[in-house]
Amino acid sequence: MSTTSSANPKEHDAEKGPFTSIGLAYAVKDIDENSSDEELLNYQISPLETRSLLRRLDTFLAPMVMILYLISFLDRSNIGNASTGGMFVDIGAPKNGLSVCASIFYATYVSFEPMWTTLLKSARPSLLLPAVTTVWGAVVLGNGFIHNYASLVALRLVLGFLESALTPCLFLSLTFYYQRTELAWRTSLMFVSAATSGVVGGLIGAGFLKLDGKLGLEGWRHLYIWEGVITILIGLASIVFIADSPATAWYLSPRQKLLMRVRDLQARQYTGADAFSWAEVRKAFTEPIVYLSGLTQLGFDICLYGFSTFIVVIVKALGYSTINSQLLTAPIYAWAAIVYLAAAHVCDKKDVRYWLILPLGLVTCIGYILLVAVQHSTAVSLFACFLCGTGIYTAVGINVSWLNSNIAGVRKRSTAIGIQQLIGNIGGVIAGQIYRSQDVPHYRLGHAASLGSMAFGLAMMTVMTWLLRHRNAKKLALSEAEKEEQDRQGVTGDAHWSFMYVW
Repeated sequence: MSTTSSANPKEHDAEKGPFTSIGLAYAVKDIDENSSDEELLNYQISPLETRSLLRRLDTFLAPMVMILYLISFLDRSNIGNASTGGMFVDIGAPKNGLSVCASIFYATYVSFEPMWTTLLKSARPSLLLPAVTTVWGAVVLGNGFIHNYASLVALRLVLGFLESALTPCLFLSLTFYYQRTELAWRTSLMFVSAATSGVVGGLIGAGFLKLDGKLGLEGWRHLYIWEGVITILIGLASIVFIADSPATAWYLSPRQKLLMRVRDLQARQYTGADAFSWAEVRKAFTEPIVYLSGLTQLGFDICLYGFSTFIVVIVKALGYSTINSQLLTAPIYAWAAIVYLAAAHVCDKKDVRYWLILPLGLVTCIGYILLVAVQHSTAVSLFACFLCGTGIYTAVGINVSWLNSNIAGVRKRSTAIGIQQLIGNIGGVIAGQIYRSQDVPHYRLGHAASLGSMAFGLAMMTVMTWLLRHRNAKKLALSEAEKEEQDRQGVTGDAHWSFMYVW
Protein backbone atom coordinates (compact mmCIF):
# COMPACT_ATOMS: atom_id res chain seq x y z
CA MET A 1 0.00 0.00 0.00
CA SER A 2 1.37 3.41 -0.87
CA THR A 3 0.70 6.70 0.91
CA THR A 4 1.19 10.33 0.01
CA SER A 5 2.93 12.57 2.55
CA SER A 6 3.35 16.28 2.65
CA ALA A 7 6.40 18.22 3.70
CA ASN A 8 4.22 19.73 6.39
CA PRO A 9 3.62 17.07 9.06
CA LYS A 10 0.20 18.55 9.76
CA GLU A 11 -0.97 17.92 6.23
CA HIS A 12 -2.21 14.45 5.38
CA ASP A 13 -3.83 12.76 2.47
CA ALA A 14 -7.56 13.16 2.98
CA GLU A 15 -8.38 10.25 0.73
CA LYS A 16 -10.08 7.49 2.69
CA GLY A 17 -8.76 3.99 2.45
CA PRO A 18 -7.75 0.96 4.46
CA PHE A 19 -4.91 1.55 6.91
CA THR A 20 -4.20 -2.05 7.87
CA SER A 21 -5.78 -5.45 7.48
CA ILE A 22 -8.24 -4.57 10.24
CA GLY A 23 -9.67 -1.68 8.26
CA LEU A 24 -8.53 1.62 9.78
CA ALA A 25 -8.97 4.78 7.71
CA TYR A 26 -6.56 7.57 6.97
CA ALA A 27 -6.77 10.62 9.20
CA VAL A 28 -7.46 14.07 7.80
CA LYS A 29 -5.82 16.13 10.54
CA ASP A 30 -2.88 15.96 12.88
CA ILE A 31 -3.10 14.79 16.48
CA ASP A 32 -1.88 16.10 19.83
CA GLU A 33 -2.06 15.12 23.48
CA ASN A 34 -5.68 16.35 23.64
CA SER A 35 -6.87 14.13 20.78
CA SER A 36 -9.55 11.58 21.55
CA ASP A 37 -8.94 7.84 21.35
CA GLU A 38 -11.06 7.74 18.20
CA GLU A 39 -8.88 10.37 16.53
CA LEU A 40 -5.74 8.51 17.57
CA LEU A 41 -7.19 5.22 16.34
CA ASN A 42 -7.87 6.68 12.90
CA TYR A 43 -4.53 8.48 12.57
CA GLN A 44 -2.11 7.28 9.91
CA ILE A 45 1.51 7.44 11.09
CA SER A 46 3.76 8.33 8.20
CA PRO A 47 6.48 5.84 7.21
CA LEU A 48 9.07 8.51 8.01
CA GLU A 49 7.81 8.91 11.57
CA THR A 50 7.60 5.15 12.02
CA ARG A 51 11.22 4.72 10.93
CA SER A 52 12.32 7.53 13.24
CA LEU A 53 10.46 6.01 16.19
CA LEU A 54 11.86 2.52 15.59
CA ARG A 55 15.34 3.95 15.18
CA ARG A 56 15.03 5.63 18.59
CA LEU A 57 13.82 2.41 20.24
CA ASP A 58 16.55 0.41 18.53
CA THR A 59 19.16 2.90 19.73
CA PHE A 60 18.22 3.00 23.41
CA LEU A 61 16.05 -0.01 24.31
CA ALA A 62 17.26 -2.86 22.08
CA PRO A 63 20.99 -2.61 22.99
CA MET A 64 20.24 -2.84 26.72
CA VAL A 65 17.97 -5.83 26.12
CA MET A 66 20.81 -7.48 24.19
CA ILE A 67 23.38 -6.72 26.88
CA LEU A 68 21.18 -8.07 29.68
CA TYR A 69 20.50 -11.26 27.76
CA LEU A 70 24.17 -11.65 26.85
CA ILE A 71 25.33 -11.30 30.44
CA SER A 72 22.68 -13.74 31.66
CA PHE A 73 23.90 -16.46 29.29
CA LEU A 74 27.51 -15.64 30.09
CA ASP A 75 26.92 -15.97 33.84
CA ARG A 76 25.02 -19.25 33.63
CA SER A 77 27.36 -20.99 31.17
CA ASN A 78 30.72 -19.80 32.52
CA ILE A 79 30.70 -22.86 34.76
CA GLY A 80 31.92 -24.80 31.71
CA ASN A 81 34.85 -22.39 31.31
CA ALA A 82 35.61 -22.62 35.04
CA SER A 83 35.49 -26.41 34.84
CA THR A 84 38.26 -26.51 32.24
CA GLY A 85 40.26 -24.24 34.57
CA GLY A 86 40.22 -26.84 37.34
CA MET A 87 37.46 -25.49 39.59
CA PHE A 88 35.85 -28.85 40.32
CA VAL A 89 39.20 -30.37 41.32
CA ASP A 90 40.04 -27.41 43.57
CA ILE A 91 36.75 -27.55 45.51
CA GLY A 92 36.70 -31.34 45.78
CA ALA A 93 33.57 -31.85 43.67
CA PRO A 94 32.41 -35.32 42.59
CA LYS A 95 33.05 -36.51 39.03
CA ASN A 96 29.51 -35.64 37.95
CA GLY A 97 29.72 -32.21 39.59
CA LEU A 98 29.46 -30.25 36.34
CA SER A 99 26.40 -32.19 35.19
CA VAL A 100 24.67 -31.74 38.55
CA CYS A 101 25.41 -28.00 38.73
CA ALA A 102 24.23 -27.49 35.15
CA SER A 103 20.92 -29.20 35.97
CA ILE A 104 20.18 -27.64 39.37
CA PHE A 105 20.46 -24.16 37.91
CA TYR A 106 17.43 -24.96 35.77
CA ALA A 107 15.56 -26.55 38.68
CA THR A 108 15.00 -23.12 40.25
CA TYR A 109 15.01 -21.37 36.87
CA VAL A 110 12.04 -23.41 35.67
CA SER A 111 10.23 -23.32 39.01
CA PHE A 112 10.21 -19.54 39.43
CA GLU A 113 9.97 -18.31 35.83
CA PRO A 114 6.12 -18.21 35.78
CA MET A 115 6.14 -16.23 39.03
CA TRP A 116 8.36 -13.52 37.57
CA THR A 117 6.21 -13.35 34.41
CA THR A 118 3.12 -12.71 36.53
CA LEU A 119 4.88 -10.14 38.70
CA LEU A 120 5.98 -8.04 35.72
CA LYS A 121 2.53 -6.49 35.19
CA SER A 122 2.20 -5.47 38.84
CA ALA A 123 5.86 -4.63 39.52
CA ARG A 124 7.91 -1.89 37.89
CA PRO A 125 10.21 -3.28 35.17
CA SER A 126 12.49 -0.27 35.67
CA LEU A 127 13.23 -1.54 39.19
CA LEU A 128 12.66 -5.29 38.88
CA LEU A 129 15.08 -6.07 36.05
CA PRO A 130 18.00 -3.88 37.28
CA ALA A 131 17.56 -5.22 40.82
CA VAL A 132 17.65 -8.91 39.93
CA THR A 133 20.57 -8.34 37.53
CA THR A 134 22.61 -6.56 40.19
CA VAL A 135 21.90 -9.21 42.81
CA TRP A 136 22.74 -12.12 40.51
CA GLY A 137 25.97 -10.29 39.66
CA ALA A 138 26.80 -10.43 43.37
CA VAL A 139 26.03 -14.17 43.33
CA VAL A 140 28.41 -14.70 40.39
CA LEU A 141 31.08 -12.70 42.20
CA GLY A 142 30.52 -14.91 45.26
CA ASN A 143 31.45 -17.97 43.20
CA GLY A 144 34.99 -16.64 43.16
CA PHE A 145 35.30 -17.16 46.92
CA ILE A 146 33.84 -20.65 47.40
CA HIS A 147 35.92 -23.47 48.87
CA ASN A 148 33.58 -26.46 48.72
CA TYR A 149 31.08 -28.12 46.44
CA ALA A 150 28.08 -27.41 48.68
CA SER A 151 28.63 -23.65 48.32
CA LEU A 152 28.71 -23.95 44.53
CA VAL A 153 25.44 -25.91 44.53
CA ALA A 154 23.75 -23.31 46.76
CA LEU A 155 24.89 -20.40 44.60
CA ARG A 156 23.75 -22.15 41.41
CA LEU A 157 20.27 -22.57 42.89
CA VAL A 158 20.12 -18.87 43.82
CA LEU A 159 21.43 -17.85 40.39
CA GLY A 160 18.72 -19.90 38.67
CA PHE A 161 16.06 -18.22 40.81
CA LEU A 162 17.29 -14.72 39.94
CA GLU A 163 17.99 -15.27 36.23
CA SER A 164 14.54 -16.80 35.73
CA ALA A 165 13.14 -13.26 35.97
CA LEU A 166 14.94 -12.01 32.89
CA THR A 167 13.90 -14.00 29.84
CA PRO A 168 10.07 -13.89 30.07
CA CYS A 169 10.14 -10.29 31.28
CA LEU A 170 12.27 -9.16 28.35
CA PHE A 171 10.14 -11.08 25.84
CA LEU A 172 6.94 -9.53 27.20
CA SER A 173 8.44 -6.05 27.53
CA LEU A 174 9.37 -6.03 23.84
CA THR A 175 5.68 -6.48 22.96
CA PHE A 176 4.92 -3.22 24.81
CA TYR A 177 7.13 -1.28 22.38
CA TYR A 178 7.15 -3.18 19.09
CA GLN A 179 4.28 -4.30 16.89
CA ARG A 180 3.62 -7.79 15.66
CA THR A 181 5.55 -7.48 12.41
CA GLU A 182 8.52 -5.84 14.18
CA LEU A 183 9.08 -8.46 16.87
CA ALA A 184 11.01 -11.18 15.05
CA TRP A 185 14.05 -9.03 14.35
CA ARG A 186 14.15 -7.53 17.87
CA THR A 187 13.69 -10.90 19.53
CA SER A 188 16.42 -12.24 17.29
CA LEU A 189 18.82 -9.70 18.77
CA MET A 190 18.40 -11.41 22.14
CA PHE A 191 19.39 -14.79 20.78
CA VAL A 192 22.22 -13.28 18.79
CA SER A 193 23.42 -12.01 22.17
CA ALA A 194 23.16 -15.55 23.55
CA ALA A 195 25.41 -16.79 20.75
CA THR A 196 27.67 -13.76 21.15
CA SER A 197 28.01 -14.57 24.85
CA GLY A 198 29.79 -17.73 23.74
CA VAL A 199 32.25 -15.66 21.72
CA VAL A 200 32.79 -13.28 24.64
CA GLY A 201 32.90 -16.12 27.15
CA GLY A 202 35.54 -18.01 25.20
CA LEU A 203 37.76 -14.96 24.80
CA ILE A 204 37.51 -13.60 28.34
CA GLY A 205 37.64 -17.14 29.71
CA ALA A 206 41.00 -17.59 28.03
CA GLY A 207 42.15 -14.22 29.36
CA PHE A 208 41.08 -14.69 32.97
CA LEU A 209 42.29 -18.29 33.19
CA LYS A 210 45.74 -17.01 32.21
CA LEU A 211 45.70 -15.03 35.48
CA ASP A 212 46.04 -18.30 37.38
CA GLY A 213 48.19 -17.62 40.46
CA LYS A 214 47.91 -13.83 40.27
CA LEU A 215 47.01 -12.25 43.64
CA GLY A 216 47.08 -15.75 45.08
CA LEU A 217 43.91 -16.74 43.20
CA GLU A 218 43.23 -19.53 40.74
CA GLY A 219 42.28 -18.48 37.21
CA TRP A 220 38.67 -19.62 37.59
CA ARG A 221 38.29 -17.37 40.65
CA HIS A 222 39.44 -14.38 38.59
CA LEU A 223 36.86 -15.40 35.97
CA TYR A 224 33.95 -15.39 38.41
CA ILE A 225 35.01 -12.27 40.33
CA TRP A 226 35.46 -10.07 37.29
CA GLU A 227 32.36 -11.34 35.50
CA GLY A 228 30.40 -10.67 38.69
CA VAL A 229 31.69 -7.10 38.87
CA ILE A 230 30.79 -6.54 35.20
CA THR A 231 27.26 -7.87 35.78
CA ILE A 232 26.73 -5.60 38.80
CA LEU A 233 27.80 -2.55 36.79
CA ILE A 234 25.47 -3.52 33.91
CA GLY A 235 22.59 -4.03 36.34
CA LEU A 236 23.09 -0.55 37.80
CA ALA A 237 23.42 1.02 34.33
CA SER A 238 20.21 -0.64 33.11
CA ILE A 239 18.17 1.57 35.46
CA VAL A 240 18.73 4.38 32.96
CA PHE A 241 17.37 2.48 29.95
CA ILE A 242 14.61 0.18 31.27
CA ALA A 243 11.36 2.16 31.51
CA ASP A 244 8.04 1.05 32.98
CA SER A 245 6.24 1.92 29.74
CA PRO A 246 6.73 4.02 26.59
CA ALA A 247 5.07 6.93 28.43
CA THR A 248 7.93 7.05 30.96
CA ALA A 249 10.82 6.40 28.55
CA TRP A 250 13.02 9.50 28.81
CA TYR A 251 14.60 8.91 25.41
CA LEU A 252 11.27 9.34 23.59
CA SER A 253 10.15 12.85 22.69
CA PRO A 254 6.58 13.98 23.54
CA ARG A 255 5.64 13.46 19.88
CA GLN A 256 7.10 9.94 19.89
CA LYS A 257 5.25 9.08 23.10
CA LEU A 258 2.04 10.20 21.41
CA LEU A 259 2.83 8.00 18.42
CA MET A 260 3.38 5.09 20.78
CA ARG A 261 -0.15 5.73 22.11
CA VAL A 262 -1.45 5.62 18.54
CA ARG A 263 0.38 2.36 17.84
CA ASP A 264 -0.93 0.85 21.05
CA LEU A 265 -4.55 1.72 20.27
CA GLN A 266 -4.29 0.51 16.70
CA ALA A 267 -2.66 -2.76 17.76
CA ARG A 268 -5.18 -3.58 20.50
CA GLN A 269 -6.50 -6.45 18.42
CA TYR A 270 -3.07 -7.99 18.94
CA THR A 271 -2.09 -6.69 22.38
CA GLY A 272 -5.54 -6.61 23.98
CA ALA A 273 -6.49 -4.64 27.06
CA ASP A 274 -4.09 -4.31 29.99
CA ALA A 275 -6.65 -5.19 32.68
CA PHE A 276 -6.15 -8.52 34.40
CA SER A 277 -8.60 -11.21 33.34
CA TRP A 278 -8.72 -14.81 34.55
CA ALA A 279 -10.60 -15.61 31.35
CA GLU A 280 -7.54 -14.59 29.31
CA VAL A 281 -5.28 -16.67 31.55
CA ARG A 282 -7.55 -19.69 31.10
CA LYS A 283 -7.47 -19.19 27.33
CA ALA A 284 -3.69 -19.55 27.42
CA PHE A 285 -3.87 -22.74 29.47
CA THR A 286 -6.38 -24.27 27.05
CA GLU A 287 -4.61 -23.17 23.84
CA PRO A 288 -3.07 -26.15 21.97
CA ILE A 289 -0.64 -23.86 20.13
CA VAL A 290 0.97 -22.92 23.45
CA TYR A 291 1.74 -26.54 24.32
CA LEU A 292 2.93 -27.42 20.83
CA SER A 293 5.22 -24.39 20.93
CA GLY A 294 6.40 -25.41 24.40
CA LEU A 295 7.21 -28.96 23.29
CA THR A 296 9.00 -27.55 20.25
CA GLN A 297 10.97 -25.30 22.58
CA LEU A 298 11.80 -28.25 24.85
CA GLY A 299 13.42 -30.13 21.98
CA PHE A 300 15.37 -27.08 20.87
CA ASP A 301 16.37 -26.03 24.41
CA ILE A 302 17.93 -29.39 25.24
CA CYS A 303 20.30 -28.74 22.34
CA LEU A 304 20.80 -25.08 23.27
CA TYR A 305 21.66 -25.63 26.92
CA GLY A 306 23.77 -28.69 26.24
CA PHE A 307 25.64 -26.79 23.55
CA SER A 308 26.17 -23.54 25.50
CA THR A 309 27.24 -25.23 28.75
CA PHE A 310 29.34 -28.13 27.49
CA ILE A 311 30.79 -27.02 24.15
CA VAL A 312 34.04 -25.82 25.74
CA VAL A 313 34.34 -29.15 27.61
CA ILE A 314 33.59 -31.06 24.40
CA VAL A 315 36.25 -29.12 22.47
CA LYS A 316 38.82 -29.66 25.24
CA ALA A 317 38.06 -33.39 25.14
CA LEU A 318 39.16 -33.37 21.48
CA GLY A 319 42.70 -32.89 22.77
CA TYR A 320 43.10 -29.10 22.98
CA SER A 321 44.65 -27.25 25.91
CA THR A 322 42.57 -25.31 28.44
CA ILE A 323 43.31 -21.94 26.83
CA ASN A 324 42.97 -23.14 23.22
CA SER A 325 39.65 -24.82 23.97
CA GLN A 326 38.32 -21.46 25.20
CA LEU A 327 39.55 -19.70 22.07
CA LEU A 328 38.25 -22.35 19.65
CA THR A 329 34.67 -21.97 20.90
CA ALA A 330 34.60 -18.30 19.86
CA PRO A 331 34.39 -18.88 16.06
CA ILE A 332 31.74 -21.59 16.60
CA TYR A 333 29.52 -19.13 18.45
CA ALA A 334 30.32 -16.37 15.97
CA TRP A 335 29.13 -18.60 13.12
CA ALA A 336 25.91 -19.39 15.01
CA ALA A 337 25.29 -15.67 15.56
CA ILE A 338 25.87 -14.81 11.89
CA VAL A 339 23.46 -17.52 10.72
CA TYR A 340 20.82 -16.38 13.18
CA LEU A 341 21.12 -12.73 12.14
CA ALA A 342 20.64 -13.69 8.50
CA ALA A 343 17.70 -15.97 9.34
CA ALA A 344 15.99 -13.32 11.47
CA HIS A 345 16.36 -10.78 8.66
CA VAL A 346 14.71 -13.18 6.21
CA CYS A 347 12.00 -13.95 8.78
CA ASP A 348 11.10 -10.26 9.05
CA LYS A 349 11.31 -9.49 5.34
CA LYS A 350 9.59 -12.61 3.99
CA ASP A 351 7.32 -13.33 6.99
CA VAL A 352 8.41 -16.97 7.04
CA ARG A 353 9.34 -19.15 10.03
CA TYR A 354 8.79 -22.85 9.47
CA TRP A 355 10.79 -22.99 6.24
CA LEU A 356 13.69 -21.22 7.95
CA ILE A 357 13.90 -23.37 11.06
CA LEU A 358 13.42 -26.72 9.30
CA PRO A 359 16.48 -26.75 6.97
CA LEU A 360 18.78 -25.15 9.56
CA GLY A 361 17.57 -27.63 12.17
CA LEU A 362 18.38 -30.48 9.80
CA VAL A 363 21.93 -29.12 9.44
CA THR A 364 22.22 -29.27 13.23
CA CYS A 365 21.05 -32.89 13.11
CA ILE A 366 23.79 -33.70 10.59
CA GLY A 367 26.33 -32.15 12.97
CA TYR A 368 25.25 -34.40 15.83
CA ILE A 369 25.25 -37.45 13.55
CA LEU A 370 28.89 -36.72 12.70
CA LEU A 371 29.80 -36.29 16.38
CA VAL A 372 28.24 -39.67 17.18
CA ALA A 373 29.65 -41.52 14.18
CA VAL A 374 33.15 -40.03 13.82
CA GLN A 375 35.27 -40.49 16.94
CA HIS A 376 38.86 -40.43 15.76
CA SER A 377 39.09 -37.29 13.61
CA THR A 378 39.55 -34.04 15.50
CA ALA A 379 39.03 -31.97 12.35
CA VAL A 380 35.71 -33.64 11.50
CA SER A 381 34.49 -33.36 15.09
CA LEU A 382 35.35 -29.66 15.22
CA PHE A 383 33.59 -29.10 11.88
CA ALA A 384 30.57 -30.96 13.27
CA CYS A 385 30.45 -28.47 16.18
CA PHE A 386 30.02 -25.68 13.61
CA LEU A 387 27.17 -27.63 11.99
CA CYS A 388 25.49 -28.12 15.37
CA GLY A 389 25.60 -24.39 16.06
CA THR A 390 24.07 -23.58 12.67
CA GLY A 391 20.45 -24.18 13.61
CA ILE A 392 20.28 -24.16 17.40
CA TYR A 393 19.98 -20.43 18.10
CA THR A 394 17.79 -19.81 15.05
CA ALA A 395 15.36 -22.53 16.10
CA VAL A 396 15.09 -21.36 19.71
CA GLY A 397 14.84 -17.64 18.94
CA ILE A 398 12.39 -17.71 16.06
CA ASN A 399 10.13 -20.15 17.90
CA VAL A 400 9.80 -17.66 20.79
CA SER A 401 8.93 -14.71 18.55
CA TRP A 402 6.60 -17.01 16.59
CA LEU A 403 4.46 -17.64 19.67
CA ASN A 404 4.51 -13.92 20.51
CA SER A 405 3.07 -13.19 17.08
CA ASN A 406 0.32 -15.82 17.26
CA ILE A 407 -1.16 -15.04 20.68
CA ALA A 408 -3.30 -11.91 21.11
CA GLY A 409 -4.07 -10.25 24.43
CA VAL A 410 -1.46 -9.10 26.97
CA ARG A 411 -2.58 -11.49 29.71
CA LYS A 412 -3.05 -14.44 27.41
CA ARG A 413 0.31 -13.78 25.77
CA SER A 414 2.21 -13.28 29.04
CA THR A 415 0.74 -16.52 30.38
CA ALA A 416 1.51 -18.30 27.11
CA ILE A 417 5.13 -17.14 27.20
CA GLY A 418 5.42 -18.37 30.77
CA ILE A 419 4.03 -21.80 29.85
CA GLN A 420 6.25 -22.09 26.78
CA GLN A 421 9.37 -21.12 28.71
CA LEU A 422 8.44 -23.40 31.62
CA ILE A 423 8.17 -26.40 29.30
CA GLY A 424 11.19 -25.40 27.23
CA ASN A 425 13.55 -24.74 30.12
CA ILE A 426 13.04 -28.24 31.48
CA GLY A 427 15.51 -28.91 28.68
CA GLY A 428 18.20 -27.32 30.84
CA VAL A 429 17.68 -29.96 33.53
CA ILE A 430 17.84 -32.72 30.92
CA ALA A 431 20.89 -31.26 29.16
CA GLY A 432 22.87 -31.35 32.39
CA GLN A 433 22.35 -35.11 32.68
CA ILE A 434 23.05 -36.26 29.14
CA TYR A 435 26.64 -34.99 29.03
CA ARG A 436 28.22 -37.20 31.69
CA SER A 437 31.80 -37.24 32.95
CA GLN A 438 32.08 -40.99 32.32
CA ASP A 439 31.43 -40.42 28.60
CA VAL A 440 34.62 -38.39 28.04
CA PRO A 441 35.99 -37.83 25.42
CA HIS A 442 33.32 -38.72 22.86
CA TYR A 443 30.08 -37.94 24.76
CA ARG A 444 28.09 -40.25 22.48
CA LEU A 445 25.05 -40.31 24.79
CA GLY A 446 24.90 -36.51 24.95
CA HIS A 447 25.25 -36.08 21.20
CA ALA A 448 22.70 -38.81 20.44
CA ALA A 449 20.21 -37.32 22.91
CA SER A 450 20.72 -33.85 21.40
CA LEU A 451 20.11 -35.29 17.93
CA GLY A 452 16.88 -36.89 19.13
CA SER A 453 15.72 -33.73 20.88
CA MET A 454 16.28 -31.58 17.78
CA ALA A 455 14.34 -34.10 15.68
CA PHE A 456 11.57 -34.08 18.29
CA GLY A 457 11.42 -30.27 18.22
CA LEU A 458 11.19 -30.22 14.42
CA ALA A 459 8.39 -32.80 14.52
CA MET A 460 6.37 -30.80 17.08
CA MET A 461 6.95 -27.65 15.01
CA THR A 462 5.56 -29.42 11.94
CA VAL A 463 2.40 -30.39 13.83
CA MET A 464 2.03 -26.81 15.10
CA THR A 465 2.42 -25.43 11.58
CA TRP A 466 -0.29 -27.77 10.30
CA LEU A 467 -2.65 -26.53 13.03
CA LEU A 468 -1.93 -22.86 12.24
CA ARG A 469 -2.58 -23.38 8.53
CA HIS A 470 -5.76 -25.33 9.31
CA ARG A 471 -7.08 -22.49 11.49
CA ASN A 472 -6.29 -19.90 8.83
CA ALA A 473 -8.12 -21.98 6.23
CA LYS A 474 -11.20 -22.14 8.45
CA LYS A 475 -11.18 -18.35 8.90
CA LEU A 476 -10.79 -17.73 5.18
CA ALA A 477 -13.75 -20.01 4.52
CA LEU A 478 -16.10 -17.98 6.74
CA SER A 479 -18.99 -16.27 4.99
CA GLU A 480 -19.70 -12.56 5.45
CA ALA A 481 -22.67 -13.46 7.62
CA GLU A 482 -20.46 -15.58 9.89
CA LYS A 483 -17.93 -12.76 10.18
CA GLU A 484 -20.67 -10.30 11.12
CA GLU A 485 -21.96 -12.76 13.72
CA GLN A 486 -18.49 -12.92 15.29
CA ASP A 487 -18.42 -9.13 15.43
CA ARG A 488 -21.86 -9.00 17.07
CA GLN A 489 -20.77 -11.55 19.67
CA GLY A 490 -17.72 -9.45 20.53
CA VAL A 491 -15.12 -12.05 19.52
CA THR A 492 -11.66 -10.50 19.88
CA GLY A 493 -7.99 -11.42 19.88
CA ASP A 494 -6.58 -14.32 17.90
CA ALA A 495 -10.03 -15.93 17.71
CA HIS A 496 -11.33 -13.06 15.54
CA TRP A 497 -11.79 -13.81 11.84
CA SER A 498 -9.37 -11.04 10.80
CA PHE A 499 -6.47 -12.41 12.88
CA MET A 500 -4.34 -14.62 10.65
CA TYR A 501 -1.74 -16.89 12.21
CA VAL A 502 1.80 -16.63 10.88
CA TRP A 503 3.94 -19.63 10.03
